[in-house]
Amino acid sequence: MSGERTPILAVALAVSVLLNLFFAGVIVGRITFPGFWPGNPGALIPRDEIRALPEAERHAFSQVIRSRQPEIRSLRERVRQAKRAAEEAIGAPRYDKQLLETRLAAVRQAQLALGEAQHGAVIEALGTLSPASRAAIAHHAEENTP
Repeated sequence: MSGERTPILAVALAVSVLLNLFFAGVIVGRITFPGFWPGNPGALIPRDEIRALPEAERHAFSQVIRSRQPEIRSLRERVRQAKRAAEEAIGAPRYDKQLLETRLAAVRQAQLALGEAQHGAVIEALGTLSPASRAAIAHHAEENTP
């Protein structure tokens, strides 16, 4: 009886491992390229636009974005920390208006720094593209703007 179950359990284990690896890949992809995830309303250039580029341009564009990822990740963490600090001020037993204003200003500054870094990366990456590719991206962006 146990001999019949072994192949079934082995197949179930293999399927489970494959599914876990797939989901781990999805998570790593989202962390690595959050601005290019399809359906991300905050993406400056949708991932589909990058995929449509000629291979050499797509590679050059991606290299620039990857080179800026450590800075962007660090700035995202700074935004998270600033938001946590603001949440602590909001939830404090005693309301301190000055502390809250200071912490919300820190959130704005962190978000501004993150936005500047993201825009800088996109500006640099777009510089690697041909005029035709930039025009196609601009045309699609115009079509998708409500």
